[in-house]
Amino acid sequence: MVHKAERLPVTLTIDADARSYNIDVDQYRRTTIPTLREQRDTSDEPGEQSISSQFWLRSQTDWSFGAGQTFYDHANSNRSRFSESSGVDVWTEGQISLLPICESKNDTFAWADVKMKILGSHMYVAQGTNLYFSNSFNSADADVNWSAVTALASPQTITDFASDGSKVFIAYGSNRAAASVNLGATTQPASFGSLNPDFIRLVGGRLFFLDGANISEVNSSGAKVSSSLDSTIPQAGGSWVTVCSGPVGFYAAGNAADTGFISFISVAAADGLLDEPQQVTELPRGEKINDMISYAGILALATTKGLRIAAIDGGSGAVTYGPVIDNVGEVFSLAADERFVWFGGSSGKVYRADLSRFTETLVPAWAADVVSVKDETAGGADASPSSVTFIARALGKTYFTDSTNGVQGEKSTGELVASGTLTVGDVSWNSQFDKVLRNIEIRYAPASLSSANNQYSESGVEYSGSSIQYAGAGSSAGGSITATVTNDENVSVTTSNLANKIATDITTLVPELSEAFKVQLNLTRDSVVTAGPIIESWRIKAFPAPTRVDEIILPIILKTRVATSRGRGSAIGYDTKAEYNALKTAMANREVITYQEGSQTDTCVIDQIAMSAEKLSDDGNWWEGVCTLRLLTVP
Repeated sequence: MVHKAERLPVTLTIDADARSYNIDVDQYRRTTIPTLREQRDTSDEPGEQSISSQFWLRSQTDWSFGAGQTFYDHANSNRSRFSESSGVDVWTEGQISLLPICESKNDTFAWADVKMKILGSHMYVAQGTNLYFSNSFNSADADVNWSAVTALASPQTITDFASDGSKVFIAYGSNRAAASVNLGATTQPASFGSLNPDFIRLVGGRLFFLDGANISEVNSSGAKVSSSLDSTIPQAGGSWVTVCSGPVGFYAAGNAADTGFISFISVAAADGLLDEPQQVTELPRGEKINDMISYAGILALATTKGLRIAAIDGGSGAVTYGPVIDNVGEVFSLAADERFVWFGGSSGKVYRADLSRFTETLVPAWAADVVSVKDETAGGADASPSSVTFIARALGKTYFTDSTNGVQGEKSTGELVASGTLTVGDVSWNSQFDKVLRNIEIRYAPASLSSANNQYSESGVEYSGSSIQYAGAGSSAGGSITATVTNDENVSVTTSNLANKIATDITTLVPELSEAFKVQLNLTRDSVVTAGPIIESWRIKAFPAPTRVDEIILPIILKTRVATSRGRGSAIGYDTKAEYNALKTAMANREVITYQEGSQTDTCVIDQIAMSAEKLSDDGNWWEGVCTLRLLTVP
C-alpha cells in the first residue's frame, strides 16, 4: 500500500509491508518524553544529589589525593584527585594555591652536573675536582657565600661525599680513592684508608663503601671492619647504587643485567657485625634503580620507570613493592621530610608524594612540586632545565640540582610562581550522552580576599577612623583565577577573571554539546609577588541533552469497513484479526518500523498495544473497534 495521507492519514511500514489506517483524532497524542527522572536522594548525608534542579552539578572541595586521574567522575574515581598540575600546591586539605618560585644558588659559579648534599648546617657541592660549601644557602643567590675546600693532593673528579656530623668523607678519581676533612673546614682533605669507593654512605651509625660490585663496612680509619660486611654481587656486570637503614637491618640497592634488585643486610645479634647481603626482591626486567631511601617504615625507590614505594616487614626484613608511578617518567633522586617524599624527574621538575594518603596499595598521593629556573651563569639563556639528580630538605624548603642549571632552591623572599594550572580532568557526570555546559563558579579562601573598612557615622557625630569600623564582605582577591574548559572536539574557551561565588557563563563552546568537558583552573599571582589566590572549591553546572524520544499514542480505527478521510465516503476493508496480530508480532519482536503521519516520517518501535472493542465483526471472525498503539520514536 502506498501512503496517501489525503485518504488514510497514517501508515506503518512493517517488513516493507505498508499498512495505512484512519485514526480517532480525539484520542491521538504526541508527546516528547522527559529526559530526567524525578530525583531521589537515598544517601545518609546531603550533597549534590540532594538538590532538586534540572541542571547537573559537579564540584570539588579537596585535591589532597593528588594527580594521575584522567576522569574526574567515573564510577571508580576519587573526587579528591585530579589529572595534573604545574606550579600549584595541593597539600593543604581543602584548598589549592601557588607554589614558591625557585632561584639559582650558584652565585657566580657556572655550575652544571654537580652533586649536592646538605650536611648539618652546610650545603656541600661538588663539581669536577672541586668541593664547596655554604651555610648561607637559604639566602638570595647573590648573598650565598661559597667556601672552597682546598684541592685534593691529586685532584680528580669527586664521585661522592658523606658526613658523620664531624667529618666529610670524599670519594674521588677514576682509580678511586677516599679522603676526609673536618665539616666546615677549607683545609686540604687527608687520605682516608686505602679502599677505592665509588659511593660513600653513612647510615645507622655505620660507614659503607660501595665500589662497583663490592660493598664493605669501614671503620673510622677507612679500613674494612673485621669479620663484618665485605661482599660482591654474584651477577656479572652488577653494581651497587646505595645503602639505607631499615627497622631490623640495612638495605642495599643494586643493578645487574639492566634490572634493579634489593638485598637485606642483617645485623648479627651476638657481636653487631653485618651479615652477607641476601636478595629480597627484584624489579621487573629492564627497570633499574637510581636511588633508594628508607623513611617512616617504607622504602622509596627512584627507578628508570618512575617512583615505587615498598613495604618493609619489620620482623623478617622482607620487602614488597607497589605499582610504579610512571606518569612522571624516570626518577633520579629522593628526599623525605615530615609526611612527604620528594622525587626528582626530568626537565628540572620535582614531584611530591604524601605518605599519609594512598590511592591504592603502596601508591601514595602525588603531584608536581617546585621546578628549576634557568641560570644564566650556569648555561646561558638556552640552558633548559634537565634531570633533577639530587634533592635535599632543610629549613622547611626544598633544594635540588638541575644537571644543566646547577643548584636550585625555593626563593628566600617567599615569592610565588607567576602562574600555575590544575587540570581537573574529564567531567562527564559518569554518562555517555551529550550535555550543555552553562557556567562555572569559584570560591576563594577567606584568607585570599580583601575587604574595605568603612567608618561608622551618625547624624551630628563623627567617628574617627581609628574607632569603630565595619569590615565589608570579601570582594577581591590577590591575583586572579580563570578557567579553561575544553569539549570532546578539543575546542576550548577561557573565562575572564572569576569573582568569588559568582557563576560565570560558559556558552561559547562550539559545538556546545559534548559528552565530557575537561576543566582546567589557571591561577595568577598578585602584583605583590608573595601573594596569590587560594581556591577552596569549584563548581560547574550543565544541562543534560540526550537524544529526545517522542511518545505517540495512535488510536487506529480497526473495523471491517473504515471510511477514508476523503473520497466521498468511500471505505476500505480490513481483516481486523490479521491486522491486530501483525501489529502485535511487530511489537513482540521489537521490530523497527517506519511511521508516517501526513508528510512526517519517523522510525519507531511499537511499545504497547490495546484493543477497545465496539462489537464483534459481522462474520464473527474478531472484534471491531479502536486499536491503540504506543509508539516510541527511535533516534
